[in-house]
Parts: sequence; structure tokens; C-alpha cells
Amino acid sequence: MGNLLKKAIIKWLGIESNNNAVTYNDSSSEMNEKYLFDFRKGWSNNESIPIAISSVDGDIEETKSKKIIIKPIDVLDELEKIPNPIHLNNLDDKILILRDKQGLITQKYAKREVDAMIERLNNRKQYLKYRDFFNEFPYTNEESIKKLLDKYSLVMETSDIFVPDFPDDAIEIMKKYTANVEEISGKKPIFYVIAEKELFDYSYGKRDPILLAQCPFSFNYQILGAWDKEMLILSEL
Repeated sequence: MGNLLKKAIIKWLGIESNNNAVTYNDSSSEMNEKYLFDFRKGWSNNESIPIAISSVDGDIEETKSKKIIIKPIDVLDELEKIPNPIHLNNLDDKILILRDKQGLITQKYAKREVDAMIERLNNRKQYLKYRDFFNEFPYTNEESIKKLLDKYSLVMETSDIFVPDFPDDAIEIMKKYTANVEEISGKKPIFYVIAEKELFDYSYGKRDPILLAQCPFSFNYQILGAWDKEMLILSEL
């Protein structure tokens, strides 16, 4: 599916992430069956680092733009929020149109993207039942995250390596979020964290990330919180 066509479709469906590259490169059947479609797979943080090209005495010199070193919790307020992106109009009509497209696609990654759009729209049919829970967490998107990562010396990766060090409050939030998503879709959500690059290595050290979850209703994220000595819920900041 071409990027321009794909962008137009997901914008019309009201599930856009403001990122042209909604791709999926994990062929694991377990991931496909047990977890929501991970729309961030294939997007590289390294590609977001601006490169400045300058000429010095006829030689071309490449220099990476310097980024500000800072703790994620200190820039939590700079991560831009977006209005609630969940629209409930004409869900069945949109799903029928996508199913027509689904039958015309043979390329497996394009098919997974359409499958994911259908899955998100089907999940929306239960949104009102779970609205109070999901409204506890602000929404953000790839564009807002990219702006933060371009400015600061931070990266975004899946949360797995941080889980052993998460405080009880963080684990409780993840458990509740997982339980609600599983009730809606029968699948688990995918969690990401924003943190200093070196903290993703298998080394000892204090970890203080921003915790995000991929939304089950759209190609956006929800900000679950950030923590330093203990988890700080956004509603308490």
C-alpha cells in the first residue's frame, strides 16, 4: 500500500498517527495472535537525528545536531498531547470498505495494516463502555514523540527491559491497562518507554522513563505516566 494512499485511508478512518510509515516487520505468529498490531515497528529513532552538512576547505563534514541531555520526567510536560482521537461515526460502513480492500491485497505487510485498521475500528464499538478508564490517560502521537526525541538525548523502545525495575504503581497501571485491552480485543497492549539510550542496555542503573501504551482504538499512544523514585500519574502532576 503506497504511503500517500495509506495516509489518506487512515486519516479518513480517524485512526491516523500522523506518521506516514505505519509498518510491521515482525513475522512472529505469537505477536500477531497475542498482541495488538504494533504500528511502530520499523520506525528508527536513529533516522530522526538531523544531520547538518557543511563544507570546510572544500571537504564535506557531517555533524550530528547536538541534543540536550535531560531526564525524561523533566520534559514530560513538553510531550505534546492531542485531543481525544476516538470517533464513533459510521464504524460499520468503514469496516465494510476496509474488508473490500482486504480481499484485494496479497502483500502480507499491507494486509496486516488493513487488518489492524479493522481491529481498531471494531474495538471502538466497545469504547463507550470503557471510556472512563481510557479517559484517565492523555493521548499523544508519533509526530509529538519525534519532536521530543529530536530535541533531547532520549530514545523510545519497548518497555520490557524496564519492567523488573518498575515500582508497584507502574506495574499496577500496566496490569489494569492490559486487563481492559484484553477485555476489548482479546489481545495484549504494547508498552513503550522514553528514556536515556544507555538505560536500555543490560546494565545496572537508575531508570526513570516516560511510560506509554499503544491505544487499542487508534494509531496513537496514551501517556500512562513517568516516574523517578516512584511512579507519578499524570493526573497527580
